[in-house]
Amino acid sequence: MSDSSIKSKDSPYFLIQSVDRSLTILQSFIEERRPMGVTEIAKRLGLHKSVVHRLMLTLQAHGYLEQVRDTDKYMVGPKAFELGSVFTGSTSLVDEGKQILMQVVEEIGMTAHLAILDRDSVLYMVNVEPDHFKYLFGAVGQRKQIYNTALGKSLTAWLPEEKTRKLLENCSFEKLTSTTIGSVEEYLEELERVRQNGYAIDNEEAVVGVRCASAPVCDRGGDVIAAISVSGYNVSYEQIHEIGIKIKGLAAQLSRRLGYFGAR
Repeated sequence: MSDSSIKSKDSPYFLIQSVDRSLTILQSFIEERRPMGVTEIAKRLGLHKSVVHRLMLTLQAHGYLEQVRDTDKYMVGPKAFELGSVFTGSTSLVDEGKQILMQVVEEIGMTAHLAILDRDSVLYMVNVEPDHFKYLFGAVGQRKQIYNTALGKSLTAWLPEEKTRKLLENCSFEKLTSTTIGSVEEYLEELERVRQNGYAIDNEEAVVGVRCASAPVCDRGGDVIAAISVSGYNVSYEQIHEIGIKIKGLAAQLSRRLGYFGAR
């Protein structure tokens, strides 16, 4: 991202440049998920090193960044986690979702996920893993593509077609396996099957040997606001469809907890 893009004529009039740049720095850490230095951030954003250095020192002073010991690199600080915790602790979707995912793991015995659609990707909110029966916070906040995930299909199947096309306009449809969906039209055909079944399947489309099943979660108005899924190795095609039916029922339970009593 260049400095000119930050000051684009399309930017809202109310943007405060220093705040916008600071948040863009934090966004860089979200996207890269690794320690980075001032020079790398400055080059990435097209800003002068001195400007980036002052902004990063300010973020460090407030606890949103911290310097990695004995290096010139920085990483996300504890204040950023605290801020994220405020969000996850204040939404009934996450609270109720945790309870449902524990039930999913107990009944199905596979890793369970709760995710939302954020811009053009799947954003993981809660993960529960069966071996230790606990929340996997390391996976929370990760993003995945929508075209090769069961969660992505569940989150987009009930959107207007034009919005789905918009979400996929920059999608490369990288062929990760022999079953990976390869085009917008193929994806739209798959979404029709999702709507008919009420659940979505990832048939080894992202990783060979891994199949997933997912179903949508609705708010009280009937809009899809999230999706839950399970994933596992060496699950047969027939088994994952049987699991999909179970996930559909469990997602409906979560929707009812959020006030929706219709059917998907």
